[in-house]
Amino acid sequence: MYLEEYINKIKNGNFLDERKWLDYSAVIENICDDIPDSKVEEWKNFKTTSIKQVNWKVLLQKPNKNFLLNEGSDKIFNSIVFVDGHYCPELSSLKKELGIRIQPLAEYIKKNPKFKNNLYNNPADYAEHRLSGYVDRKPSYFISLNSLLSSGTVIEIEKNKKISEVVNIVHKFSNADAEVIVNPYITIICEEESAVCFQEVFYNMDSWVNNFKEVFIKSNAKLRFSSFQKGVLKGIKTSSFNCHIDDNAELDLKIINRERSKEDIRVFLNKENSLARVSGLILSSKNDESDVFCKVTHKGKMSRSDQNWRLISAENSKTSINGKICINKNAKASNALFYSKSLLLSKKATSFSKPELEILEDDVKCKHGASFGELDSDILFYLQSRGIKKNEAIILLIYAFIKEIGLNVENSQYLIEDFINDFFRKINEN
Repeated sequence: MYLEEYINKIKNGNFLDERKWLDYSAVIENICDDIPDSKVEEWKNFKTTSIKQVNWKVLLQKPNKNFLLNEGSDKIFNSIVFVDGHYCPELSSLKKELGIRIQPLAEYIKKNPKFKNNLYNNPADYAEHRLSGYVDRKPSYFISLNSLLSSGTVIEIEKNKKISEVVNIVHKFSNADAEVIVNPYITIICEEESAVCFQEVFYNMDSWVNNFKEVFIKSNAKLRFSSFQKGVLKGIKTSSFNCHIDDNAELDLKIINRERSKEDIRVFLNKENSLARVSGLILSSKNDESDVFCKVTHKGKMSRSDQNWRLISAENSKTSINGKICINKNAKASNALFYSKSLLLSKKATSFSKPELEILEDDVKCKHGASFGELDSDILFYLQSRGIKKNEAIILLIYAFIKEIGLNVENSQYLIEDFINDFFRKINEN
Protein backbone atom coordinates (compact mmCIF):
# COMPACT_ATOMS: atom_id res chain seq x y z
CA MET A 1 0.00 0.00 0.00
CA TYR A 2 1.25 3.50 -0.82
CA LEU A 3 1.71 6.04 1.96
CA GLU A 4 -0.75 8.50 0.46
CA GLU A 5 -3.40 5.79 0.21
CA TYR A 6 -2.77 4.73 3.82
CA ILE A 7 -3.16 8.29 5.11
CA ASN A 8 -6.37 8.81 3.11
CA LYS A 9 -7.85 5.66 4.66
CA ILE A 10 -7.14 6.99 8.15
CA LYS A 11 -8.60 10.37 7.21
CA ASN A 12 -11.83 8.56 6.35
CA GLY A 13 -11.82 6.71 9.68
CA ASN A 14 -10.55 3.37 8.33
CA PHE A 15 -7.99 2.60 11.04
CA LEU A 16 -5.88 -0.40 10.09
CA ASP A 17 -4.35 -0.59 13.57
CA GLU A 18 -5.96 1.93 15.89
CA ARG A 19 -3.77 3.48 18.58
CA LYS A 20 -6.13 4.98 21.14
CA TRP A 21 -3.40 7.13 22.72
CA LEU A 22 -2.89 9.13 19.48
CA ASP A 23 -4.70 12.35 18.61
CA TYR A 24 -5.36 11.22 15.04
CA SER A 25 -6.74 14.53 13.79
CA ALA A 26 -3.69 16.48 15.02
CA VAL A 27 -1.24 13.90 13.68
CA ILE A 28 -2.93 13.71 10.27
CA GLU A 29 -3.04 17.52 10.07
CA ASN A 30 0.70 17.62 10.74
CA ILE A 31 1.45 15.00 8.08
CA CYS A 32 -0.72 16.79 5.54
CA ASP A 33 1.71 19.71 5.77
CA ASP A 34 4.80 19.71 3.59
CA ILE A 35 7.81 17.62 4.57
CA PRO A 36 10.30 19.91 6.41
CA ASP A 37 12.90 21.57 4.22
CA SER A 38 15.63 24.21 4.57
CA LYS A 39 13.02 26.82 5.56
CA VAL A 40 12.63 24.98 8.88
CA GLU A 41 15.48 25.88 11.25
CA GLU A 42 16.07 22.32 12.47
CA TRP A 43 16.28 21.00 8.88
CA LYS A 44 18.19 23.74 7.09
CA ASN A 45 21.34 21.61 6.66
CA PHE A 46 19.70 18.42 5.39
CA LYS A 47 18.05 18.14 1.98
CA THR A 48 14.70 16.34 1.98
CA THR A 49 14.26 16.58 -1.79
CA SER A 50 14.98 12.88 -2.28
CA ILE A 51 12.21 12.04 0.22
CA LYS A 52 9.68 14.31 -1.49
CA GLN A 53 10.34 12.88 -4.95
CA VAL A 54 9.38 9.27 -4.13
CA ASN A 55 5.89 7.78 -3.90
CA TRP A 56 6.65 5.75 -0.78
CA LYS A 57 5.15 2.36 0.02
CA VAL A 58 4.11 1.35 3.53
CA LEU A 59 5.49 -1.99 4.72
CA LEU A 60 2.60 -3.37 6.77
CA GLN A 61 3.28 -7.12 6.82
CA LYS A 62 5.79 -8.80 9.12
CA PRO A 63 8.96 -10.35 7.61
CA ASN A 64 8.47 -13.64 5.77
CA LYS A 65 9.52 -16.99 7.23
CA ASN A 66 12.21 -17.62 4.61
CA PHE A 67 14.06 -14.49 5.68
CA LEU A 68 13.83 -15.50 9.35
CA LEU A 69 15.14 -18.98 8.58
CA ASN A 70 18.11 -17.59 6.65
CA GLU A 71 18.98 -15.10 9.38
CA GLY A 72 18.29 -17.42 12.31
CA SER A 73 21.54 -19.36 12.04
CA ASP A 74 23.60 -16.29 12.86
CA LYS A 75 22.16 -14.87 16.06
CA ILE A 76 23.88 -11.93 17.72
CA PHE A 77 24.79 -12.47 21.36
CA ASN A 78 22.46 -10.97 23.98
CA SER A 79 20.32 -9.17 21.41
CA ILE A 80 16.88 -7.70 20.81
CA VAL A 81 16.30 -7.94 17.06
CA PHE A 82 13.92 -5.88 14.94
CA VAL A 83 13.23 -6.84 11.32
CA ASP A 84 11.53 -4.18 9.17
CA GLY A 85 10.66 -2.34 12.38
CA HIS A 86 8.94 -5.35 14.03
CA TYR A 87 10.30 -7.03 17.16
CA CYS A 88 11.48 -10.49 16.16
CA PRO A 89 11.83 -12.96 19.09
CA GLU A 90 12.88 -15.73 16.65
CA LEU A 91 16.18 -13.92 15.96
CA SER A 92 16.68 -12.41 19.41
CA SER A 93 18.86 -14.00 22.07
CA LEU A 94 18.16 -11.99 25.20
CA LYS A 95 18.82 -13.71 28.52
CA LYS A 96 15.60 -14.01 30.54
CA GLU A 97 17.36 -13.52 33.87
CA LEU A 98 18.52 -10.00 32.96
CA GLY A 99 15.25 -8.42 34.04
CA ILE A 100 14.17 -6.92 30.71
CA ARG A 101 10.57 -7.24 29.54
CA ILE A 102 9.57 -6.76 25.90
CA GLN A 103 5.95 -6.28 24.83
CA PRO A 104 3.79 -4.38 22.32
CA LEU A 105 3.15 -0.77 23.29
CA ALA A 106 -0.64 -1.27 23.27
CA GLU A 107 -0.27 -4.18 25.70
CA TYR A 108 1.91 -2.13 28.06
CA ILE A 109 -0.61 0.74 28.03
CA LYS A 110 -3.44 -1.70 28.79
CA LYS A 111 -1.56 -2.73 31.95
CA ASN A 112 -0.46 0.85 32.73
CA PRO A 113 -3.25 3.12 31.39
CA LYS A 114 -1.80 6.32 32.86
CA PHE A 115 1.38 5.86 30.83
CA LYS A 116 -0.36 6.95 27.63
CA ASN A 117 -0.36 10.51 29.03
CA ASN A 118 3.45 10.49 28.88
CA LEU A 119 3.72 9.27 25.30
CA TYR A 120 3.94 11.29 22.15
CA ASN A 121 0.35 11.70 20.96
CA ASN A 122 0.18 15.15 19.38
CA PRO A 123 2.62 17.22 17.26
CA ALA A 124 2.30 19.96 19.88
CA ASP A 125 4.26 17.75 22.31
CA TYR A 126 7.56 18.53 20.57
CA ALA A 127 6.64 21.67 18.66
CA GLU A 128 9.19 24.50 18.60
CA HIS A 129 8.09 27.75 20.20
CA ARG A 130 9.78 30.44 18.12
CA LEU A 131 10.82 33.78 19.63
CA SER A 132 8.24 35.41 17.37
CA GLY A 133 5.54 33.56 19.29
CA TYR A 134 4.86 31.14 16.43
CA VAL A 135 4.43 27.48 17.41
CA ASP A 136 6.12 25.40 14.69
CA ARG A 137 5.00 21.77 14.42
CA LYS A 138 7.02 20.95 11.32
CA PRO A 139 10.06 19.65 13.28
CA SER A 140 7.82 16.86 14.65
CA TYR A 141 6.67 15.75 11.17
CA PHE A 142 8.66 12.51 11.09
CA ILE A 143 7.71 11.59 14.68
CA SER A 144 4.06 11.95 13.70
CA LEU A 145 4.60 9.78 10.64
CA ASN A 146 6.34 7.08 12.66
CA SER A 147 3.63 7.05 15.36
CA LEU A 148 0.96 6.70 12.70
CA LEU A 149 2.67 3.86 10.82
CA SER A 150 4.09 1.78 13.68
CA SER A 151 2.32 0.13 16.61
CA GLY A 152 5.45 0.31 18.78
CA THR A 153 7.40 -1.98 21.13
CA VAL A 154 8.24 -1.40 24.80
CA ILE A 155 11.58 -2.45 26.30
CA GLU A 156 11.24 -2.23 30.09
CA ILE A 157 14.10 -2.62 32.57
CA GLU A 158 12.72 -3.83 35.88
CA LYS A 159 13.03 -1.84 39.09
CA ASN A 160 16.38 -2.20 40.95
CA LYS A 161 17.92 -4.30 38.13
CA LYS A 162 21.58 -3.47 37.48
CA ILE A 163 22.52 -5.09 34.16
CA SER A 164 26.28 -5.24 33.65
CA GLU A 165 26.26 -6.93 30.22
CA VAL A 166 25.81 -4.86 27.05
CA VAL A 167 22.43 -5.50 25.40
CA ASN A 168 22.38 -5.22 21.59
CA ILE A 169 19.42 -3.69 19.77
CA VAL A 170 19.77 -4.88 16.17
CA HIS A 171 17.84 -3.55 13.16
CA LYS A 172 17.68 -5.71 10.04
CA PHE A 173 15.72 -5.17 6.84
CA SER A 174 14.31 -7.85 4.54
CA ASN A 175 12.70 -5.83 1.77
CA ALA A 176 14.87 -4.99 -1.26
CA ASP A 177 12.42 -2.39 -2.56
CA ALA A 178 14.13 1.00 -2.37
CA GLU A 179 10.79 2.83 -2.27
CA VAL A 180 9.61 1.37 1.04
CA ILE A 181 9.41 3.34 4.31
CA VAL A 182 10.21 1.35 7.48
CA ASN A 183 9.30 2.76 10.90
CA PRO A 184 10.94 1.20 13.97
CA TYR A 185 9.21 2.66 17.05
CA ILE A 186 10.76 1.71 20.38
CA THR A 187 9.84 2.91 23.87
CA ILE A 188 12.49 2.28 26.54
CA ILE A 189 11.47 2.49 30.21
CA CYS A 190 14.18 2.37 32.88
CA GLU A 191 12.38 1.82 36.17
CA GLU A 192 13.62 3.26 39.48
CA GLU A 193 17.16 2.29 40.58
CA SER A 194 17.82 0.32 37.35
CA ALA A 195 20.94 0.47 35.18
CA VAL A 196 21.53 -0.80 31.64
CA CYS A 197 23.76 -0.30 28.59
CA PHE A 198 22.23 -0.65 25.11
CA GLN A 199 24.16 -0.74 21.86
CA GLU A 200 22.02 -0.16 18.75
CA VAL A 201 23.21 -1.13 15.26
CA PHE A 202 21.44 -0.64 11.91
CA TYR A 203 22.29 -3.05 9.06
CA ASN A 204 21.69 -2.93 5.30
CA MET A 205 19.40 0.03 4.87
CA ASP A 206 18.45 0.38 1.21
CA SER A 207 15.16 2.24 1.57
CA TRP A 208 13.91 4.97 3.92
CA VAL A 209 14.18 4.15 7.62
CA ASN A 210 12.24 6.55 9.85
CA ASN A 211 13.26 5.58 13.37
CA PHE A 212 11.72 6.86 16.63
CA LYS A 213 12.80 6.08 20.19
CA GLU A 214 11.03 7.52 23.23
CA VAL A 215 12.94 6.97 26.48
CA PHE A 216 11.90 7.36 30.12
CA ILE A 217 14.58 7.20 32.83
CA LYS A 218 12.99 7.15 36.27
CA SER A 219 14.44 8.16 39.65
CA ASN A 220 18.04 7.04 40.32
CA ALA A 221 18.16 5.00 37.10
CA LYS A 222 21.04 5.04 34.61
CA LEU A 223 20.95 4.45 30.87
CA ARG A 224 23.94 4.20 28.55
CA PHE A 225 22.85 4.14 24.92
CA SER A 226 25.04 3.96 21.81
CA SER A 227 23.73 3.99 18.24
CA PHE A 228 25.64 3.19 15.01
CA GLN A 229 24.80 2.33 11.43
CA LYS A 230 26.80 -0.35 9.66
CA GLY A 231 28.15 0.88 6.33
CA VAL A 232 27.09 3.64 3.97
CA LEU A 233 23.40 4.03 3.35
CA LYS A 234 21.95 3.47 -0.08
CA GLY A 235 18.70 4.77 1.30
CA ILE A 236 17.85 7.54 3.80
CA LYS A 237 17.67 7.53 7.59
CA THR A 238 15.65 10.00 9.63
CA SER A 239 15.91 9.33 13.34
CA SER A 240 14.34 10.82 16.47
CA PHE A 241 15.50 10.20 20.04
CA ASN A 242 13.41 11.79 22.79
CA CYS A 243 14.40 11.23 26.42
CA HIS A 244 12.69 12.22 29.69
CA ILE A 245 14.90 12.09 32.80
CA ASP A 246 13.73 12.13 36.44
CA ASP A 247 15.54 13.08 39.66
CA ASN A 248 19.07 11.72 40.20
CA ALA A 249 18.78 9.79 36.92
CA GLU A 250 21.43 9.74 34.18
CA LEU A 251 21.65 9.41 30.42
CA ASP A 252 24.92 8.75 28.58
CA LEU A 253 24.11 8.90 24.85
CA LYS A 254 26.65 8.24 22.09
CA ILE A 255 25.75 8.63 18.42
CA ILE A 256 27.57 7.97 15.15
CA ASN A 257 25.71 9.71 12.34
CA ARG A 258 26.76 9.01 8.78
CA GLU A 259 25.92 9.99 5.19
CA ARG A 260 22.27 10.49 4.18
CA SER A 261 21.25 10.55 7.83
CA LYS A 262 19.43 13.09 9.97
CA GLU A 263 19.31 12.67 13.76
CA ASP A 264 16.90 14.69 15.92
CA ILE A 265 17.66 14.43 19.66
CA ARG A 266 15.56 16.00 22.41
CA VAL A 267 16.44 15.52 26.07
CA PHE A 268 14.29 16.77 28.95
CA LEU A 269 15.94 17.07 32.38
CA ASN A 270 12.67 17.14 34.26
CA LYS A 271 13.72 16.97 37.91
CA GLU A 272 16.50 17.75 40.40
CA ASN A 273 20.02 16.42 39.85
CA SER A 274 19.17 14.88 36.49
CA LEU A 275 22.13 14.44 34.16
CA ALA A 276 22.59 14.02 30.39
CA ARG A 277 25.86 13.45 28.54
CA VAL A 278 25.46 13.49 24.77
CA SER A 279 28.42 12.93 22.46
CA GLY A 280 28.77 11.91 18.89
CA LEU A 281 30.68 11.57 15.66
CA ILE A 282 29.18 13.07 12.51
CA LEU A 283 30.70 11.79 9.25
CA SER A 284 30.07 12.58 5.59
CA SER A 285 31.65 11.82 2.22
CA LYS A 286 30.97 12.12 -1.52
CA ASN A 287 28.22 14.75 -2.06
CA ASP A 288 26.16 13.66 0.93
CA GLU A 289 25.05 15.32 4.16
CA SER A 290 25.13 14.19 7.76
CA ASP A 291 23.15 16.36 10.16
CA VAL A 292 22.29 16.33 13.88
CA PHE A 293 19.92 18.55 15.83
CA CYS A 294 20.25 18.16 19.62
CA LYS A 295 18.15 20.11 22.10
CA VAL A 296 18.54 19.73 25.87
CA THR A 297 15.87 21.34 28.04
CA HIS A 298 16.63 21.92 31.74
CA LYS A 299 13.48 21.92 33.88
CA GLY A 300 14.77 20.61 37.22
CA LYS A 301 17.06 22.34 39.70
CA MET A 302 20.75 21.41 39.69
CA SER A 303 20.34 19.56 36.39
CA ARG A 304 23.45 19.09 34.24
CA SER A 305 24.10 18.50 30.55
CA ASP A 306 27.21 18.09 28.42
CA GLN A 307 27.22 17.97 24.60
CA ASN A 308 30.49 17.04 22.89
CA TRP A 309 30.65 16.51 19.11
CA ARG A 310 33.27 15.69 16.46
CA LEU A 311 32.54 16.30 12.77
CA ILE A 312 34.52 14.96 9.79
CA SER A 313 33.72 16.07 6.22
CA ALA A 314 35.39 14.46 3.22
CA GLU A 315 35.29 15.15 -0.53
CA ASN A 316 32.36 17.41 -1.45
CA SER A 317 30.18 16.60 1.54
CA LYS A 318 28.69 18.51 4.48
CA THR A 319 28.40 17.81 8.21
CA SER A 320 26.37 19.89 10.65
CA ILE A 321 25.41 20.09 14.30
CA ASN A 322 22.80 22.39 15.81
CA GLY A 323 23.14 22.12 19.59
CA LYS A 324 20.50 23.93 21.60
CA ILE A 325 20.42 24.44 25.36
CA CYS A 326 17.20 25.67 27.02
CA ILE A 327 17.20 26.46 30.74
CA ASN A 328 13.69 27.09 31.97
CA LYS A 329 12.63 29.40 34.77
CA ASN A 330 13.23 27.84 38.22
CA ALA A 331 15.86 25.40 36.93
CA LYS A 332 18.28 26.98 39.41
CA ALA A 333 21.93 25.93 39.75
CA SER A 334 21.81 24.12 36.40
CA ASN A 335 25.01 23.59 34.44
CA ALA A 336 25.14 23.15 30.65
CA LEU A 337 28.03 22.71 28.18
CA PHE A 338 28.29 22.45 24.40
CA TYR A 339 31.46 21.93 22.38
CA SER A 340 32.18 20.77 18.85
CA LYS A 341 35.26 20.30 16.65
CA SER A 342 35.07 20.02 12.87
CA LEU A 343 37.73 18.47 10.65
CA LEU A 344 37.74 19.12 6.89
CA LEU A 345 39.54 16.53 4.77
CA SER A 346 39.25 18.36 1.44
CA LYS A 347 38.96 21.93 0.16
CA LYS A 348 35.40 21.33 -1.07
CA ALA A 349 34.13 19.84 2.19
CA THR A 350 31.99 21.98 4.51
CA SER A 351 30.92 21.83 8.14
CA PHE A 352 28.46 23.84 10.24
CA SER A 353 28.23 24.11 14.00
CA LYS A 354 25.58 26.23 15.68
CA PRO A 355 25.39 26.41 19.49
CA GLU A 356 22.19 28.05 20.79
CA LEU A 357 21.40 29.18 24.33
CA GLU A 358 17.96 30.07 25.64
CA ILE A 359 18.33 30.93 29.33
CA LEU A 360 15.36 32.02 31.44
CA GLU A 361 17.02 31.65 34.86
CA ASP A 362 19.85 33.73 36.40
CA ASP A 363 21.47 31.22 38.74
CA VAL A 364 23.04 28.94 36.09
CA LYS A 365 26.36 28.12 34.40
CA CYS A 366 26.59 27.72 30.62
CA LYS A 367 29.53 27.35 28.24
CA HIS A 368 29.70 26.77 24.51
CA GLY A 369 32.34 26.64 21.80
CA ALA A 370 33.05 25.41 18.29
CA SER A 371 36.25 25.05 16.26
CA PHE A 372 37.06 24.19 12.63
CA GLY A 373 40.27 23.07 10.98
CA GLU A 374 42.27 20.75 8.77
CA LEU A 375 44.84 18.09 9.61
CA ASP A 376 48.05 19.57 11.00
CA SER A 377 50.53 19.38 8.10
CA ASP A 378 53.55 19.59 10.45
CA ILE A 379 52.42 16.58 12.48
CA LEU A 380 51.57 14.72 9.28
CA PHE A 381 55.07 15.45 7.91
CA TYR A 382 56.64 14.29 11.19
CA LEU A 383 54.80 10.95 11.09
CA GLN A 384 55.83 10.42 7.46
CA SER A 385 59.43 11.18 8.36
CA ARG A 386 59.23 8.29 10.83
CA GLY A 387 58.35 5.87 8.04
CA ILE A 388 54.57 5.95 8.33
CA LYS A 389 52.73 6.08 5.00
CA LYS A 390 50.64 9.19 4.39
CA ASN A 391 47.25 7.40 4.40
CA GLU A 392 48.15 5.56 7.60
CA ALA A 393 49.34 8.80 9.22
CA ILE A 394 46.06 10.50 8.32
CA ILE A 395 44.08 7.66 9.87
CA LEU A 396 46.17 7.80 13.06
CA LEU A 397 45.51 11.53 13.44
CA ILE A 398 41.80 11.10 12.81
CA TYR A 399 41.58 8.27 15.35
CA ALA A 400 43.16 10.62 17.92
CA PHE A 401 40.60 13.29 16.95
CA ILE A 402 37.73 10.84 17.40
CA LYS A 403 38.93 9.30 20.67
CA GLU A 404 38.60 12.65 22.45
CA ILE A 405 34.88 11.94 22.92
CA GLY A 406 35.30 8.32 24.07
CA LEU A 407 32.90 6.46 21.80
CA ASN A 408 33.95 2.96 22.87
CA VAL A 409 31.47 0.84 24.79
CA GLU A 410 32.24 -2.53 26.37
CA ASN A 411 32.50 -5.23 23.68
CA SER A 412 31.94 -2.68 20.91
CA GLN A 413 35.46 -1.57 20.02
CA TYR A 414 35.59 -3.85 16.98
CA LEU A 415 32.34 -2.32 15.70
CA ILE A 416 33.73 1.20 16.03
CA GLU A 417 36.96 0.23 14.28
CA ASP A 418 35.11 -1.51 11.43
CA PHE A 419 32.87 1.49 11.08
CA ILE A 420 35.74 4.00 10.87
CA ASN A 421 37.83 1.76 8.59
CA ASP A 422 34.87 1.39 6.23
CA PHE A 423 34.54 5.18 6.09
CA PHE A 424 38.20 5.63 5.10
CA ARG A 425 38.05 2.76 2.62
CA LYS A 426 35.14 4.42 0.80
CA ILE A 427 37.02 7.71 0.67
CA ASN A 428 40.18 6.08 -0.75
CA GLU A 429 38.13 4.21 -3.37
CA ASN A 430 36.98 7.54 -4.69
